[in-house]
Amino acid sequence: MIILFGYSNDNETINGGKMPVLLLAQGDAKARDLLKKAISARYGFNPPAIESLRIDFKGRARAKVGPITAWVPVEVLASFRFPTQMRWDFTVKTIGVALQNGIEAYDGQQYRRARGSSSPSLMNDEAAVSSMRRRMWSVAALLLTPLGEHFVKLTSNDDGSLNATNTQLNDTVKMFLRANDTLERIEFECVNPDTDRTQMFSLQVAEQQTPVNGLMLPTTIHTFWDKEPYLEFEPVAVESNAQFSEAQFSLTAQK
Repeated sequence: MIILFGYSNDNETINGGKMPVLLLAQGDAKARDLLKKAISARYGFNPPAIESLRIDFKGRARAKVGPITAWVPVEVLASFRFPTQMRWDFTVKTIGVALQNGIEAYDGQQYRRARGSSSPSLMNDEAAVSSMRRRMWSVAALLLTPLGEHFVKLTSNDDGSLNATNTQLNDTVKMFLRANDTLERIEFECVNPDTDRTQMFSLQVAEQQTPVNGLMLPTTIHTFWDKEPYLEFEPVAVESNAQFSEAQFSLTAQK
């Protein structure tokens, strides 16, 4: 059982009142305070404890369509069982027909992926594995509350941002907040699987928020490789504390 939130006993306040966020995460006081403020700005005084999550996104992605690169519709299903199991199912469409689909999954020890109707392949290249894990960890970081757990280390930076490290995976993302304490963007370097080059991957988060099946989330998320747009999507459905089998993350069975 993960117990994340209750009233803090450290005398920290926000908006003149007691801040109802108890962080189990390691880290310096400034970074912990930044995360507390971001959680309060997102969820108010009732932040959710999330052990696992299934979240559906819809949007558009940059993809090769014949000789050109164009925006095409995309559907994404992200699944998490914290702290180490993650899965990413996607379908890219054009004129209503599936152009490409695939799965990427990490079961806590191994990374597998599948494209189209092919069987899942075990990926052993450490750069590819690290890249995939960081990208999926960044989506988990968007939720904010998983960062309050004991498996996370928080550190503040001179530019006002904070780093969030999943200590069980040794993956780190850098987070920037707005003046009103809402999350603005997440960024980190990793290998772009389309170019095989190390690039800056960033998620730009809309300031506007909306409840999706009871969970408050940013209305839209824009992702970039360096400054090139890659994916734009919005959350459309959420299942908090979803039940998953081990096979769903090892890809020995489909969804």
